[in-house]
Amino acid sequence: MDRPKIQILMAAFNGESYLSDQIKSIQSQTYSNWELLISDDGSTDGSLDIIKNAIDEDHRIRMVLDAKQYGSAKKHFMALTEIATSDYVMYCDQDDIWDKDKIEITLNEMLQAEKHHPHKPILVSTDLRVVDSNLGLLHPSFLRMSGMKSSKRDFGYFLSSCLVTGCTMMINRELRRIATRSVNIDKIIMHDWWLSLIASAFGYVYYIPKATISYRQHGDNSVGAEKRSIITALLSLKLMHDRMMLTIEQASEFYNCYNEQLVGEKRRQIISYLQLKDANVFQIIPCLTKANAWRDDWLGNIGMIIRFIV
Repeated sequence: MDRPKIQILMAAFNGESYLSDQIKSIQSQTYSNWELLISDDGSTDGSLDIIKNAIDEDHRIRMVLDAKQYGSAKKHFMALTEIATSDYVMYCDQDDIWDKDKIEITLNEMLQAEKHHPHKPILVSTDLRVVDSNLGLLHPSFLRMSGMKSSKRDFGYFLSSCLVTGCTMMINRELRRIATRSVNIDKIIMHDWWLSLIASAFGYVYYIPKATISYRQHGDNSVGAEKRSIITALLSLKLMHDRMMLTIEQASEFYNCYNEQLVGEKRRQIISYLQLKDANVFQIIPCLTKANAWRDDWLGNIGMIIRFIV
């Protein structure tokens, strides 16, 4: 069977401490038909030397975007998404370690999904194991550590929550095609959440309940893993409220971009979710219900209600 080329998109910035290990973990993959596209966001450490050495040693690695500077991971990854050309694209942080069969496992799931849903936008993601800077195990499952479940993967869920972690994603050509239309990136929360919204609205999100990556936590992480608890939530209610408001802003941008393609129940869902912005305390639960934006655990749902009320 012909095995397609996988393009792996890496956004690098001052990652000299971990970058070489990440590249080596990609080079050690059981699936070898890949191309690593690395874009550097103006690193001032030794990252560029590491990248250039890797390019000299492996023809599958190349630098792209001509050293443009983006200032944020979401802008950087969306720019990389726009220049990708392969049928399947994966996303890569600079400081993790990929399991040797990460590409193979994810691609097999993608190919099976496309058999069931041909010509549909599809996103496949996996779990992660959380490790410290020296790869010591902190938790075997990012999903369980974060208090999330994978049973809900529909459009309403992704309006309020994000199950997907970008460094585990693979997307197909149809999803990339839809995602690269004009969007105000300042209005979206992260590229992985945005891609999840598109896939759940017009196609499918698949989740593999297996860790395929060691997700390194260290002082320089731009986005890390947090263990959810009632105490930490109560101590940061204002911050959590602001985050929920960002989900409405993101939904509004999604509606502006795709309202002509949204029909039926999904159109009603996003309209109901947008009404949360001006909802009073008695309207919050009906709006969340009509949007089908509930999470799949009672703690998460109670927390969501409180965050909208505060």
